[in-house]
Amino acid sequence: MSYTAKDVEVFFFAHDRAAFLRQALDCYLNQTVHGARLVLLANAPTEEVLQVARDYSSKGVELIYEPKSLNVYGCTERCQNIASRAITVMAHDDDLIHPAYLETLLKAYNQIPELNVALSAMGDWDDQPFNACDTTTAVLHNASEFSAYIFLGGSFTFSSASYRTEALKKAFRPDFKQYGKVQDVPFMLGACTDGKAAILQFPFIKYRLHSGQDCQTFSTGPTAEQWFHLDGLHKKLMNAGEKNLQLAWKLNTYHRLRIGWRNWCLCEHGKMTFSQYLAQARKQGLLSNLSQVSGLIVRGSLRKRLLNALFTPQKMIL
Repeated sequence: MSYTAKDVEVFFFAHDRAAFLRQALDCYLNQTVHGARLVLLANAPTEEVLQVARDYSSKGVELIYEPKSLNVYGCTERCQNIASRAITVMAHDDDLIHPAYLETLLKAYNQIPELNVALSAMGDWDDQPFNACDTTTAVLHNASEFSAYIFLGGSFTFSSASYRTEALKKAFRPDFKQYGKVQDVPFMLGACTDGKAAILQFPFIKYRLHSGQDCQTFSTGPTAEQWFHLDGLHKKLMNAGEKNLQLAWKLNTYHRLRIGWRNWCLCEHGKMTFSQYLAQARKQGLLSNLSQVSGLIVRGSLRKRLLNALFTPQKMIL
């Protein structure tokens, strides 16, 4: 089967950011391929968001009205229930999308057998204008490789990620309590199970930073325990893979924990020290003495070279 834009359904999560939403809708209306179904999933929407729905209805944008605020995790679960076309894209209302994004996604689904998840690297395409050679894609053959790509620092964004709808509906429901605001990674990994993932290496998604974003407020987590749950999932998946992935997990464990402490678990800094944080990780089987020592010794470019030797994802030009 050859997929076309008519096989794609794009859901926009919308609550109260009408100005951003208009720009996001325009991005999808101005794609190089046409025919995708565009659906505004308006949850407890403001009057301004409802006005956007009215303004864009003549352009083919449909409205699904949800009286309660669902947040991103509730919207994801709602999409699992109502998605009806072969490929589902879940778009956030505040991102900008490159005009060739859907066209490139369709190339991925048509050229990579058993593809369950396809998404974009994160960045700013203004820094590197798109051309015909920018369809390089990392092909991850299973959830273990997908986990390794993320755990070892590969670029990706959950925003406007796409899913083969059959795989999306089988993915486990979002578990915010266990993973907190890093739940997007377990969800994508779960949707990849029994299939492949693809990461477009050109930054088709421009992730905009602005006031009001929960991701800019680390007082809401993730907690250390939620970060440990995430790293525990990476451990499980990577250790179920080839020997090189098991070694890569051991080599990168300390570095990942440092990133978690420094960049993510800021809400814990007044409650524990870094040493106490590491002690908790050790109790949960996420850090061995050897991994910590090697992490302290093998750093910078040497660490990256060793990790690249252990795992470099297959690349293809679509």
